[in-house]
Amino acid sequence: MRELTPPGFKRIHAIWNRPRSSFVDVIDVQRFEDTVMKTHSEHPFPESTAEALSEEIELGAKLLGVSPDDDPAKIVAAVDAFVFGWQCGKKPPASVLDADDAPFRLGAVWGDQLVRAYQWEWAIVKFHEHGDSTAPGVLSPDRALAIYPIHFIIGCLQDPTVDATILLAFNMLEADTSSDTKPGSYFNLMDGVNRIIPRIATPRG
Repeated sequence: MRELTPPGFKRIHAIWNRPRSSFVDVIDVQRFEDTVMKTHSEHPFPESTAEALSEEIELGAKLLGVSPDDDPAKIVAAVDAFVFGWQCGKKPPASVLDADDAPFRLGAVWGDQLVRAYQWEWAIVKFHEHGDSTAPGVLSPDRALAIYPIHFIIGCLQDPTVDATILLAFNMLEADTSSDTKPGSYFNLMDGVNRIIPRIATPRG
């Protein structure tokens, strides 16, 4: 996993202008002292990264043609469709969206819906089995599950053969199909989300 340490988001001078405390809550790591596995640890976003995340959510929603306050399932469906369209060759011009910005913008929007719909929390996760590399992730309240939206979307945009299971994962959480995962596992949910028949991106001429 490629390291993206704060401030990983490019626009760190954004003004925090969203009254809803939907995505950056103070994370009380002490709650998980007894369950956090030695393979992982976490800490909250620095303020500058949180501010940048706020702006990326706003810009990402605008890019997708949705409002940040729309139904989370609708927004996730829009993220999923945009990523799959990209894989099929339907990319916006660089004047609209720089390719380097896309994973941050889309990942921020996707992660925000996990927070809004399921009360997950953003945090910086450190992987002790991988040289203490770090990545921004969204974590379930009991830390059983984790999703790393930016990294997953990087993989999808760089490799059209990666099945973009963004909406499928969201629907699985709605159906509560992963409730038996041990608290504190930090299991990457996207590693366990697979279609019986993978969706194949067909390049458009």
